[in-house]
Formats: sequence, structure tokens, C-alpha cells
Amino acid sequence: MAKDLLQMSLDYANETNGDVDSDWIQDRIQFHMNEHKMSFPELRNDESKCTARLWQDGRQCKYTRVEGCYCGKHSIMLKQEGVLRFGDIREKKPTHDLIKLKNGYSEKLNWTEPNPLQQLQTMLDQQSRKVILTTPRLLVN
Repeated sequence: MAKDLLQMSLDYANETNGDVDSDWIQDRIQFHMNEHKMSFPELRNDESKCTARLWQDGRQCKYTRVEGCYCGKHSIMLKQEGVLRFGDIREKKPTHDLIKLKNGYSEKLNWTEPNPLQQLQTMLDQQSRKVILTTPRLLVN
């Protein structure tokens, strides 16, 4: 993966006519790969299991269906709240906690992507935002 990231970074630098140090890029890639554990969860699409989505990486609930498409816990949640907190795996991932949103509170959900390249991109984006936010302070000092 590190080789692919290095090649993509060098290609991007060449396209933008940027002058880059490949050793620096390799160091940054290695640093981020060592600092941040990337998980590769098993995503299911098991027809015998509950189709409610679980938190974090959006996996399918592991429990057997009891009523319709859902396990006992998610069936109760749907009856009481009218929505599943994190939605159904057959639908697009919600951007907010659906139960809190229904009750007038807005809590944004930051999903962990199962795709390792998307995980790395998210991590690099977060690092870029940190650099952008700290740059004015660095210039002033």
C-alpha cells in the first residue's frame, strides 16, 4: 500500500508541476501508517441476519432476524422510535444519528470507512485541516 500511495503522490505532484521530495513523502506515509491503526472489518450481507446498520464502520447487525428484517433489539427500536439509529444496510449511510435527529438534536456521524484507501484519505484530509488551522499561528509567531 505504501508503494501505491507514494506513486499516486508523485503522479499528483507531477500533474500539478509541484516540486516534491520523494523521501519526505515516504516518511509522511510511513508516519501515518504507524500512528493510525487501520481496520479492515468484515462486511456482511447475510440474508438470515438483521439488516440494521451498526455504528462506526456500518457493518450489518450479527443477530438472526426475528421480526421481518430485524433482530429483537432493532425491531423494538423501530417500534418505539420509528427509525433505526444508524439506518438499514440496504440504504445509504445517514449523516446524522436518526433517533436524535427525529427528537430535534443534530449529532453528525463520522463513519469509519471499510475501504483502506478511503481510511487513509480521511486521515490525510484531517491532517491537512490541522495544518491549515495552525498555519496562521505559525506565521504570526
